Parts: sequence; C-alpha cells; structure tokens
Amino acid sequence: MFTFFDKLIFHSWLFYFMLAHFVLLVILVAFNIKYLWREIKKIDKKIWLALLLIFLFGFYLRNSEYWLGTHTDGYVAQEAAHLWVTHGQFVKSCALGNHENCQLFENVLAPPGYPFIIALVHLTFGIHSLNASVISAILSSLTIILVFLITYLIFKKEFAGLYAAIIYALIPLNIINSQSGEARPTGLFFVGLAVIFYLLALKNKKIATWLAAIACLSYAIYVRQESYVLVPLFGLFWIVFQWPEIKVFFANIFKTRNIAWQKILSVVFLGAVFLTLQLVVLNWLLLDNPYNSYQGGGFFALNYKGASLQAQALFLQLFNQSPLNPQVWHYGIIVSIIFLITIIVILIKKRKENYFIISLFLVYFVVYSLMVDANIVNGKLTGDYFRRSLMFNLPYAVIAGYGIYLLDIFKKGKHIFLKIAAFVAILIYLGPLSLPPLTDKIGKLPQNAYSNYSFYFPQKMFEDARATKTGDPSLIYPNIDYWQAIAKTPNPCIIITSQYIMVTNDYFPNNQRETLSIDLIFSDTEKIFKEKTAASNCLVYLEDYRCDPAYFGTADFGCQFLEKYFNKKFLFSQETIKVYSLETKENSSL
Repeated sequence: MFTFFDKLIFHSWLFYFMLAHFVLLVILVAFNIKYLWREIKKIDKKIWLALLLIFLFGFYLRNSEYWLGTHTDGYVAQEAAHLWVTHGQFVKSCALGNHENCQLFENVLAPPGYPFIIALVHLTFGIHSLNASVISAILSSLTIILVFLITYLIFKKEFAGLYAAIIYALIPLNIINSQSGEARPTGLFFVGLAVIFYLLALKNKKIATWLAAIACLSYAIYVRQESYVLVPLFGLFWIVFQWPEIKVFFANIFKTRNIAWQKILSVVFLGAVFLTLQLVVLNWLLLDNPYNSYQGGGFFALNYKGASLQAQALFLQLFNQSPLNPQVWHYGIIVSIIFLITIIVILIKKRKENYFIISLFLVYFVVYSLMVDANIVNGKLTGDYFRRSLMFNLPYAVIAGYGIYLLDIFKKGKHIFLKIAAFVAILIYLGPLSLPPLTDKIGKLPQNAYSNYSFYFPQKMFEDARATKTGDPSLIYPNIDYWQAIAKTPNPCIIITSQYIMVTNDYFPNNQRETLSIDLIFSDTEKIFKEKTAASNCLVYLEDYRCDPAYFGTADFGCQFLEKYFNKKFLFSQETIKVYSLETKENSSL
C-alpha cells in the first residue's frame, strides 16, 4: 500500500515541469480576473442568473452518467495518469501485465496535459478510472460559461452570449463525449480560456494578460496537440488588430530612427516564455511523436489525398449526415443552418472580431480535414472524424448564438427567463424531430424518434455507466459485450483482447487479471511475450474483429503469434465475442 509520497510520480521530472506550468496558469488566470471583470461588470444580474441556470442544466446533462470511450480514447488519458502515479513513467498503457506489475509499456499517443490533471485528482482523491470522466464532464460544463464570455467580448451582446451558452450546453455530441473521459472536452476548456485572455490582452495590452493568454494557449496544446493551429491564428490576428500601431512603429523607425525597444523586448520576452513552456511538447512532437510513422507523418500525420473526403464528412456531420451511418444525432440541424447563415452575415459586416471567430472554426476544420484516418488510404473513412469535430463546438456555438440574437425580435423585452426557457424548449423539441423515425443512436433509447427527448432529461446523476452504456458504436465503444465477457473470465488470468486496456480496469472487483496486447507483439517484443505466456497457466483469448483477415490481413504479426503457438478451446460466447482458453501447442518452441 502506497503512502502519499511513496508514489513514484514524485520521482518524475515531467510531473514537476507540468506542475510548474499548471500553477503558473492558475496564478496568471487569477491575477487577470480583475481585468476580465472590468469588461463584464455591467452585465445585468438577471443575465448572470440566467447563465447560472444554463450552466446547471448543462452540468446535469454532462454529469448524469460516466463511462469510458470512444474506443481507447477515453481510456488512454486515465490509464496514462494511473501508471504515471504508480510507476513514475508517462506512458500510454500497459501492454503486458497490470498496473502493479507491468512488463511492457506502450508509448504515449498524446502530450501530458490532460493526464497530469487526472494524476492530480488521483493524488488528491485516490486512483479511480472514472476520475477522467468526472474531470471532462466538469470542465465541459464550465466551458458553457466561457462560451458566454467569449460571445460577449466579441459581440458585446448579453443575449447573444446566453444563446451561445445554451447551444453549447445542448450539443448532443459534446454532451456524450464529455461523459467519456475523452480529452477534447478538456481541450476546449483551455482553448476557451486562451481565447478570452487573448481578446483581453489585445484590448488592455498588459504583459500580465498576454502571459495568461500564452499560458492557457500552451496548456491547450498540451491537452490536444492539434491546437498548435492557434499559434499562427493568434499571431495573424495580433497583426490584424494591432495594425495601426504596427504601422506607427515602423514609421518611427524609418522616419525618425526612433526604435521602441520596450515593445520589441516585450514581444521577445513573451515569445521566450511561450517557447520555454512548449519545450516538452515540442520535443515529443518532433522526436517522440508516434504519428511520424503514419502516412503523412509530422505533427498530426496529415494526409492531403483524403482532405476532400474528410472535409465533406465533417461538414455533413453538422447536419447529422454521414457516409458511414445514415442515422446520427450529433448536432441540431436548425442551429447548424443558422450557424452557416450567420457566417455569411457577419462576413458582410467586416469586423475584425467576426473574422477572428470564423477563423477559429476554420483552422480546426482544415487541420481535421487533413488529419489521417485509419482507412483513408482505401478511399474510405472510419468513425474517427466524429469525435474530432468536438473542437468546432466553441466557435460553432458563439457564431450560432449571435445568429439567434440577430433573429430575436424581442431583443428589448424584459422577460429574460421566459425567453431563455422558450429557446431551450424549442431546441430540445426540434432536435429529435430531424431524426429518422427509428433512430436509437445516443444512449439506451426505445426505437422511436420522440423518445430521444429523454436524452435531455436523464433520470440519474453521477451514475457509473462503464459496463451499461449502449448506443451508436461510432461514439460508444467498446460495447457492453466486452465488459460482460471479461467479467466472466478467471481472476487472476492473462486476458488477450483487442480492448486490452479494459482488462485491468477497476470496474472488476479485486481485479488481478493481466492484459496482453496483440498490437504490441512484434519481432522485437516476441521474446517477452513468449516468456510471459509460457510462465502462465491461465490464458484466455477474446476473439473479435482483431484477427479477422478482413481487418488486418493475414500478415499481422500478433495474430500469427497466437496461431503459431496456441490451440484454442472454446469456453463461451458473449454476443459477437467468442471466448477461448489457450493451450500451448505440443510442437511449438514456446
């Protein structure tokens, strides 16, 4: 049993680097709250009360239940945090063994920003795999407030901010992913902070506010590396917003040879701070990034050949259309239509702030259109792009919220709460009406479009839904069959499955099972897998799609390893999963 300071994370230099970064961010945000307050203090108290009610409703939706997904995305951050705390190493997961005794770690697939926050919660409240889900749900709920603030700072309209907050609070895709431990809802929170302090810094020009913007931007990148697209965006719009001053600066140099060294040193200082904060993530992106081995390589494994296919899919997703599935409910179609119309309207107005928020949407749209999809080389898509569109949600809500404000014919009405309640009711009412009649794609819902209204009125709170969550497999996966199959396997035992991170999960009481990842069996690692399996008297294999020749072909090393050394003995079936015990072949060299 660990005492607090026996935990090996305290021997990790990376932990202290991230701690310093996080503490700096908190201090700078706290220091700059007074500048934010100066911009928003005139907002009516009734507006604040309405925002509180919107926040509470969004919190209720996001914290009604917690689960882990999609695929390994919801598992990875909490697993990395768990192993960081207990082993002092920042890795993705254990590929052979369990949390107490892991013989082979898997390299990380993302920077440490989100796992660090989970690790702090582990250290404070104890290790639990649902800590990640709780964090993403809470931070996503707080992002509702950030959406309101950003909308107000850009458009200076209180009701536009409320409409934007409601839209963000009710996005189905955002709600369901916020429950899952997935990193992007957390990433959106830090993007929201970065945008707020960036807008403030452009106005008050204070070094402290610029430092807050830089710290938040840097941490947003540590949560999701594709947020690097914000660096050129912020740089470009700094030039756009400050262009009159920049012209004066250069005019003084050429005409009077008067150089404003203070401004130059300020820019150099801010750049140096940002670069220092980014040293770890830059090292990972440039040197240790596993995506370098993907087609396209680089920061994000960009693939230009598939750009048009993914761009089209991402655009159609806003209207609940998908080449993979004709029945999805990710967005409100009416809101998406208003979003597009509003883009055209605010472009005509030619305000710099309008161009900024549109560009915030576009930079993420472009990078996700280019980001590699597992099956793009075959001219097809997987469901990976579904969850990526989460990063659109902030500018999407801001722009659509302003569009609703422009349509509001009762702008000067005094009945604030009646207007807000009516708007919420309309959005909730219209959402399921746009669905096909047999939609059953979010949550465990009866086969009736009208019953999808229950999605907005869950009759539970803080429920552990890891082993009970059902619905759209592109959003909710692995399904409950894996949980039920693993629960029936012997404990302790080595479990071999495509969903290897599930095996050691703390959902299973007194779990002593060990996991074995087929994906990590290579010629370089074969020896350690042979030694581990040879020493075990209990091997169980969950057969699913993973070793189907149609999935990975016939040359997959891990599947060949199982075929070469083991005979299968059928134990039971769990829906589509067949469970076997494995016995060493007599003539094998294991």
